[in-house]
Parts: sequence; structure tokens; C-alpha cells
Amino acid sequence: MHPPSTPPTLPPDRAVYTRLHTDHYPWTEVTVDLAVRQAGGLSGVFEARQGPEWARFVWVAGHLRGGFTAAGDTAWTAMTAALPRAEVTLTELGPTAAELVWTCRGETPEALQGTWPGVRGALERSGFSGVLLGGAASSLWEAGRPVGGPLPPEGAPCHTLTPPGADAASLAAFWAELLALTHRSAPLDEAWRAVCVRLSAEHPCLDPFAREVTVQGGRLRLEPDLPAEEWRPALLAAFRGTLARLGVRLADLPLAELRGQAAWSAAGLEAP
Repeated sequence: MHPPSTPPTLPPDRAVYTRLHTDHYPWTEVTVDLAVRQAGGLSGVFEARQGPEWARFVWVAGHLRGGFTAAGDTAWTAMTAALPRAEVTLTELGPTAAELVWTCRGETPEALQGTWPGVRGALERSGFSGVLLGGAASSLWEAGRPVGGPLPPEGAPCHTLTPPGADAASLAAFWAELLALTHRSAPLDEAWRAVCVRLSAEHPCLDPFAREVTVQGGRLRLEPDLPAEEWRPALLAAFRGTLARLGVRLADLPLAELRGQAAWSAAGLEAP
């Protein structure tokens, strides 16, 4: 199955404006308005449509990630030339959700076993981050929770769009690097063990005696046979609990080199 030719729908309740025509809201004014919003830290998606043609541009925390169409990535000037008389919509999203729209833009949908709502439990347990497609509906998910857009109708077969870097091997490598970098700024072994004991009833793989997930000297070890749907939500819960116990905020850590990775949003670190 190829990437969808029609982009996933965005949450209509998050729209700043919807389907304004450039005959009445000229491209020059659109461009100035978006520049002002970008300076103010815009996170969201701008969409232009003219007949069957469309283009989207994505901002994350005031940074323009870029633009894309059904044919691939595009530039602003190319878009305005191709769609001179478009209807334009701006939708504000949280930074992680906006990043998902960007990172999933060219991904191929993968079919889930089962239909909605039967697949919901597996998505929640695995800490799914990406786009869920079902029927005519599409929704954005962060760390196993829907954060925008309509959910599928009952009985609908479902597909997912998952950011590159969200596969188990990439995520495991990301978490290993994240914990190592964190440990250099805030030694976390003792707090990590205490938090894992507390969380082991909810996440058995964190039980220190099981040794399926261990952290020593900031080095992560995962039992090779441990399913990703078990360790993904467990690592997120343990990491958040450890930072809280240490009194350290995620924003205080020197993690700039990791924030640009697709696995950052897939890990759900900034999900509510």
C-alpha cells in the first residue's frame, strides 16, 4: 500500500481559520500572517487546496519543518505558483502532534489486525505514536493516546502511519542514547531503581528481580525477547517518574541533538 494521496484530516476544532480563499485573503497577506505567527512560536499545519491539488506546510515551535504535496516535498514559492487561487486553512497543534504530521508525510499505511474499537487496546498498550486511519477518519496519537482528529467508526478496518525511527530497534537505540545523556547531567541509577520498584505492578518488565529492563551507569539493557509493546510504555513511565523524583525537568537536560530525531515524537516524551 502506497502513501495516501489525500492527507489525513486535521482536528477541525483546532483550526484558526478554515478555507479562506486567496481571492479575498491574498498570498501576500497569508505569508505575512504566517511569518508573524512563526515568530510567536507557531506549531501547526497550513493547508492550501485548489481543486484536487493540495499542499501542506508544518511548523513546530516556531520552526518551519517544510512543505509537501501528494508528489513529495515542496517549497513555498512553488506551492503559491501551483495553487494561485487556493482555499487555505491553518490548524494549530501541539509541537509533538505537528511533528507527527511532518514525519509521517511520506509513510506507507500499515494494516492492523482487527477493526475499531477492538484495536484500541493494542495501540494504547504499545504507546503508539503516529496517525490512525479508519474509514474516512484519521486521528493523531501520542504515546498511546489520541490527541486530535476523529476516531474511526465502529467496525472500520484500521491502518497506521508511523514515523521513521519508530520501529523497535530505532526506538531502543534512541532510549539508550537518551538515558546515557541524561545520566551525565543527573545521575539517575538510584532514582531509576526506586521508581521501577513502584511501577513494577503496572509494568512487570521493570521489576528489578526480573532484569528484563535494567539501567546501570546510565546504560540501558533490554532483554532481547521482551516485546516492544511492553518496554516502550514502561521506559516512558520510568523516565518520567525518575525525572520527577530527581526534580529535573525535561527542558533542563542537554538533549538538543535528540529532539530533531523522529524517535523523539515516537517515544512520547512531550505528550500530555
